[in-house]
Amino acid sequence: MEKVFTNANWSAHAKTYNSIFSKLTGRWATDSLQVAHHEIQKKLQQHEAKNSTFHFLDVGCGPGVLSFEFARRYLTAPTDIRITASDLSDGMLQLVSDALKDDSTLSPFAPKFTTLQCDGMVLEEVTDNSVDAIGSNFGLGIFPNRAKGWATAHRVLKEDGLLFVTAWSDKSSQMVWLDTITDMFNAAEGEGTLKYPSLGFGTDREKTIKELQAVGFKDVKSYCSTHTIVFENPKAFLAANMSLPTTAKFLEKLTKEQMERTLVELIEKDAQQNFYQEGDILKSDSANPFAEGGPRLISFTGFIMTARK
Repeated sequence: MEKVFTNANWSAHAKTYNSIFSKLTGRWATDSLQVAHHEIQKKLQQHEAKNSTFHFLDVGCGPGVLSFEFARRYLTAPTDIRITASDLSDGMLQLVSDALKDDSTLSPFAPKFTTLQCDGMVLEEVTDNSVDAIGSNFGLGIFPNRAKGWATAHRVLKEDGLLFVTAWSDKSSQMVWLDTITDMFNAAEGEGTLKYPSLGFGTDREKTIKELQAVGFKDVKSYCSTHTIVFENPKAFLAANMSLPTTAKFLEKLTKEQMERTLVELIEKDAQQNFYQEGDILKSDSANPFAEGGPRLISFTGFIMTARK
C-alpha cells in the first residue's frame, strides 16, 4: 500500500477527493481545533506579548480543510501568524492556492499562507525547532511510516511546541470495508498478500499515544469522536471510493465488479444502522446500486491526539 502514496496518484485524485471527502474529514478538522483551542490560544498570547510570529504547519494538508479552518478561527487575532500548508501532492496544493484566490471568505488570508510540496514523513525543507504548532488531519495519522512522521514532527517543532492530529479508528466503517476487501484480495488467485489497512492506517486510543511517546512527545492525550455523514448522492460516494489511489492495488487481483459489489453491500449494511422504515430495509441492486435515489447516512470514528515536545 505504501506505493500508492505518490504525488501523481494523489494529484490525479485531488478534485474528486475535495468534492466528496472534504465534508467528511472536515468534521474532525473542526473537532481537533476545538480540542486544541486552549493550547493554541495560550501560545498565540505568548507570541503577542513578545511581538513575535507564530508559525503553524499543516502536514498532509490535502485541499486545505484544516488550514482554512485554522485561518478562519485565528487569523483575525492580533498575533502575527504564518501558515504553511504542506502536501506531497502538487494537485492538492493547487486546490489550496485556487481557494485562496477564488473564495472571497479566504482571499483576505492569502498573504499569510505559504504552500510547500514535500514528503510529510521527512519535511526536508523545514528546519529543526522552527514550528510553533503542527496540525494534521488524516495526514500524519495515515502515512505509510507513522513512526518516521512522528519523529520528523518532533524534530521541526520548537521546545514545548504543540502537535494535534487526527487518525481513523481501526473500527471505523471504512477501515472495516478495506479489511474485508483485503480478505478477498488475499484469498484470490495470484501472487502477493496485503496486511489489513486498519493495522497501518487505523489506531485505537492507546496505539498512537505509545507511538508519540516513543519519539519523545510528552503530555499525550487521545480523544474519540464519531460523526454520521449524510451522503445525498451515494453513487458519487461509491465512485469516489473506487477512484482512490488505494483501490488500484486491490484491482491487481480483484475485478472492478467484485469490488463495487462488495462496497455496495458494506455501505448498505452500515447505512441500515441509521435508517428505519416499517417493513423496509436498504438494499441495492448490484447492477444499478442506489437506484431509488435516497441518501445514505454512515457513521465514522476517528481519534484526535494532542501532544507537546
